[in-house]
Amino acid sequence: MRSHFIYQDESGVVGTTGKFVVGLLFVKDRRPLYEIIKKIRQKHNYWKEFHFKEIFYFSSKRSRVACEVLEEILREHIYFRALAVSNEKLELRYFDNDIKKINDLTKKQVKTAKARGMFRAYNFFTKELLLENSSILNEVVVYLDKKVRMRDDNICEYIKREINLSTKKNTIKVVESRDSKKDDLIGIADLVLGAVNYELKKGENPMKLAVVKVVRQYVGKKIRLREWIFK
Repeated sequence: MRSHFIYQDESGVVGTTGKFVVGLLFVKDRRPLYEIIKKIRQKHNYWKEFHFKEIFYFSSKRSRVACEVLEEILREHIYFRALAVSNEKLELRYFDNDIKKINDLTKKQVKTAKARGMFRAYNFFTKELLLENSSILNEVVVYLDKKVRMRDDNICEYIKREINLSTKKNTIKVVESRDSKKDDLIGIADLVLGAVNYELKKGENPMKLAVVKVVRQYVGKKIRLREWIFK
């Protein structure tokens, strides 16, 4: 019997500065969540996708709707887990062998190797975050935002194989990419993780900070964040 639907997201860029964060939204019953979102969309006549990065100074409606949606959704039976990783301590070449021989590559090959390493890093830390919560999972379906995946990214196969081998049971039933236009819960995961990462970066945009304020109420409760410890 399926225990959860899980929506995965990532915020921040691997291989740059500061931190990047991977996050998982755990949902048991999606129907009441979709109903809440539908009512708020109709109330505000708002039909855009939910994306934290698209909340700007001049987009007060985006911020207002995002806040209202999160205030309602975060009261429901869901929870969120996030893992922050320091770029300063991360060795990107660990995730792609070609980066180790970077002096022998063309500019195009270097760019491809770094992109591949970046996405493999996201994949690795997503796997680690899932493993931390695997004891309560069974036959779950994991959804990824289709827009942010590389064309040859192997995360779907990688996540399912590695988790099920580690747990020795059918913890993950399906991993698939999904268009955020077709599932608002991908957008909810984006809003929560975006707010978590924005607070880590100490951002100052008041429209974004309004969303951060809503999310902050649940940090340490339904929303838990920890930093990756490098050994």
